[in-house]
Amino acid sequence: MTYKVFGILKRPDGMAFEQFKKWWLEVHVPRVMKWPGLVGYDVNFALNENEPFDGVGIVCFDNKEAAEKVFQTLEGSSARSAAIAESSRNVIFLAEEVVIVPREKAHQG
Repeated sequence: MTYKVFGILKRPDGMAFEQFKKWWLEVHVPRVMKWPGLVGYDVNFALNENEPFDGVGIVCFDNKEAAEKVFQTLEGSSARSAAIAESSRNVIFLAEEVVIVPREKAHQG
């Protein structure tokens, strides 16, 4: 089973959508890549810059304990604090994955 941290962010007021995407990829991703126990990481950007949120980051862990403890580490707490400070709105939460259609099966068509 996979456990995930979801970070859903909206860019700060006055920041261009493309600038926010660049910040996420060039500044925030390196912070998250330092998290202990990380086994996967996706960033998904809205197709329309007028959506309520601009992107969703999904960080994967192999076990619940690693996901729950990540924000107790310096790397986890500093990345979380930065994401909160550098966005106008955010939602950050832990989740347990339930797979309905595995990716491998979906691509076999």
